[in-house]
Amino acid sequence: MTDLSLLGLFAAFLACSISFVSPCVLPLVPGYVSYVAGRTINGDEGLSRTQVVWLSFCFVLGFSTIFMILGASATALGQTLLRWRDELNLIGGGGVMRF
Repeated sequence: MTDLSLLGLFAAFLACSISFVSPCVLPLVPGYVSYVAGRTINGDEGLSRTQVVWLSFCFVLGFSTIFMILGASATALGQTLLRWRDELNLIGGGGVMRF
């Protein structure tokens, strides 16, 4: 069981690394880093280490909250569809036969 968990952890880390360098994510990284570090293009004064840690925490918390809400709503929708699977099959079949 431990080997399977380590394999899953390694696969998740590898997938995260690959998605991080993808063309749709990599251009966003400088904006995220500058937001967390508190710097602008003008080179304004940076934030203290405590402020950077706080902004990083808030950034991760915001991202995590959104994705947990999306995951929970997808799970709820999937459970609802499974609960009504037979009825939805009849409705879908009737719709296919009608059209």
